[in-house]
Amino acid sequence: MRKITKGRGNLKQNSKTFFAIFFILTIALFVVHLRVLINNLQYEISGSNKTEKELLKDRETLKKELEFLKSPSRIEKEALRNGMNFPEKWQIRTIKVKPMVD
Repeated sequence: MRKITKGRGNLKQNSKTFFAIFFILTIALFVVHLRVLINNLQYEISGSNKTEKELLKDRETLKKELEFLKSPSRIEKEALRNGMNFPEKWQIRTIKVKPMVD
């Protein structure tokens, strides 16, 4: 039959076990916390990628719209629609410019 003794040796063993378990649990909680942070960053990155794709699509649409708005044929049609006319011969003046020589 075994004797159960309460002494310093048993107390030291229990405190070592407690600190070992505490250390392991602390590391486990730290790892879980890091994993949560990584998941949050992944969600944020995927959201940013989606926003980037939408912005690039909008940029291309705006470029096409700008090209259409700057086209000479469209400007001419708008000018004629708003009552503007091509100048007559007598309304055009030609100015001669001497080239500058350094």
